[in-house]
Amino acid sequence: MQANAIHDGLRTQRLGRPLLVYESVGSTNDVAREMAKADAPEGTAALAGEQTGGRGRKGSAWASPSGGLWLSIVLRPTIPLEAWPLIGFAAGAGVAAALESVSGRTIQLKWPNDVILESRKVGGILVESAAGVAILGIGINVNVELDALPEDVRRGATTVLASLGRTVDLSVLTRAVLEQVEHFYDLLSQDSKAVLRAWRRRSFLSGRSVQVGSTHMLEGIAEDVDDSGALLIRTASGVQPVTVGEVSVRETRPR
Repeated sequence: MQANAIHDGLRTQRLGRPLLVYESVGSTNDVAREMAKADAPEGTAALAGEQTGGRGRKGSAWASPSGGLWLSIVLRPTIPLEAWPLIGFAAGAGVAAALESVSGRTIQLKWPNDVILESRKVGGILVESAAGVAILGIGINVNVELDALPEDVRRGATTVLASLGRTVDLSVLTRAVLEQVEHFYDLLSQDSKAVLRAWRRRSFLSGRSVQVGSTHMLEGIAEDVDDSGALLIRTASGVQPVTVGEVSVRETRPR
């Protein structure tokens, strides 16, 4: 992809302005962090054809082969620090809206940061923050063959290509992502509850039986997220808010 192909028709005020495109990097989040240290303005973005050291939450490896959308954006939020966790929700709502507009498929969001297509993970969001800057990382398996993903990832993942049976224009999708994410990010400072409503409408976990963690597990029914972004799970002892942890859907076993 060329930056000019994305900028043509781009309707954002800040996000993707400027946009630097790389053939291959270790991690676009690392590139964006270095840009931020050099006083890059809010909206500066790094886009890569592939990542050789992409990562997810808690430093886990993130497979980022050629054909995906690997994008990181420098943000300088003015919202209160306690509201920064909602940046991920705004990004999720924006990515989902953009991906739906390009693919024509229903997109859901799994707390806290997974993008879901046909009940499988098609993308993810990673927000890393320090010293007044948030680096927003977005990864989507777009024109990626399933066989290009590691076997352990493949079991719970999908790609846009696998779902549609055809490729999509990455420049068009990147523009849509930048535009929709900017919309919801700006909405955070005006009406954070509207952002959460948009996220809730796409919630993959609501009403499902879930468990949190692998030891000392919390089990129950995922009901909602509260205004801080915590996942609310109804357990035998009442509703419990969850702010960290890996959440998985429990299989219902026949009796």
